[in-house]
Amino acid sequence: MIELHSSFNYLCFYTINLYFMKKLLVYLILIVSVTAEAQQINTIKTSGKYILGPCNDTITLKGINYAPYNWGYTLSDLKMDEIAQTGANTVRIVWYWNNTGASIYSNYVALDSAISKCIQKKMIAIIELHDFTCGNNATTLINGTTWFTNSSVFPILNKYKHSLIINIANEALQVNWTGNPTAALATYKSTYQTIITNLRNVSGFDFPLMIDAPDCGQHSDAFITSNTATDLINHDPQHNIIFSTHAYWYGYANNDSLQMAGKINSLLSQNFPFVLGEIANLQDDATMCQYTLNYRPLLNYCAVKKVGWLAWSWDHDGCSARQVSANGSFSSLTPYGNDIVNNATYGLLSHPAAKSRYLVTNGCALSTRLQETVVTQETTVFPNPGNGVFSIDSPVPVKAVTVKDLLGKNIEVERTGYNSFSIPHTNGVYIVTIINYNNTSKIVKLILN
Repeated sequence: MIELHSSFNYLCFYTINLYFMKKLLVYLILIVSVTAEAQQINTIKTSGKYILGPCNDTITLKGINYAPYNWGYTLSDLKMDEIAQTGANTVRIVWYWNNTGASIYSNYVALDSAISKCIQKKMIAIIELHDFTCGNNATTLINGTTWFTNSSVFPILNKYKHSLIINIANEALQVNWTGNPTAALATYKSTYQTIITNLRNVSGFDFPLMIDAPDCGQHSDAFITSNTATDLINHDPQHNIIFSTHAYWYGYANNDSLQMAGKINSLLSQNFPFVLGEIANLQDDATMCQYTLNYRPLLNYCAVKKVGWLAWSWDHDGCSARQVSANGSFSSLTPYGNDIVNNATYGLLSHPAAKSRYLVTNGCALSTRLQETVVTQETTVFPNPGNGVFSIDSPVPVKAVTVKDLLGKNIEVERTGYNSFSIPHTNGVYIVTIINYNNTSKIVKLILN
């Protein structure tokens, strides 16, 4: 009996220690995993057709184009505070490589300030070089884009790499507008491949790169023809490319809502991320504001398809009716601006896109995540309260999500990213059931307002 009792004690001791060893191993793995996440380079990145923030949250870029300092002539004229009131999560900032007679564009303190104030207001900054607008000189484009890596500019960009996108050039190069579109498209592709190589050869240049469509940004089909977009992504060792087309489609899509929807559908059928980098109510040709654009159906369709867009432009435009603000202040929205901000279907403020979680939580709130993951392994939904677009932070991959209202009615859920989802935006309280791949479930209350 004594021998049996001793064996039993030994077995209990072994079993208990094995249990705690397993628990310790699990915690160590979790800690190492979170520590590794904390050490990752904090940049926006892409995954298939999705744009992901540094915290792996899915981001739909939705905001406004803005030329700070009154197109380079008024150092005190910086309106990020006003733009932030629209609900925008992104500002595309106009800048110049070749000075164009405005000394502010060689004032790197001003550049730093424009980016910094944008990010302070929790908006992603897109820096674009405007020198090349509608131009067709590949050599000048290649030479000019070295501006991003010069010793004065690169350190500034690097400070904000967690919330910065590099839009290589505004509306550069021509394809359909040339005598030989096939050869011109090959030149377009090879030129951007050269630029990608030059930028990525600089150590630490890990920013996502945005590439505009040719023909003044209009020619969205160029991304699909001859696998142009796919080849450019594959050429990038970071595979971190976002494509942008500008919706001045009076002629390109005959200003027709069905044709515009067809252009969007063609892009959505591909496995790369894109955004309407400029969308406006009026288009220039021989004169300013010459054509009225059928932009409302296009934005309605973007809302349905979760396509990002950026309105042109905040203020100081040559076509005043195309400005979002009449004088730069949020309190003075133009009729176009009021629609862009407050439209019930697609408005920046009435239906704001989720902001980058990195900016909202000041760096992914890694210490909080460490506590949740290691101690409680909690599953959370954010933002909450929100606007219908939400992400799930879970230590285990999410298998399925169901949503019901307080009357028990099922609500349609669309999966928009790895752990990101959306439901129709109707104010109220909803019950979200999250089922993970380990077959555990979590019920969370989600508030929409």
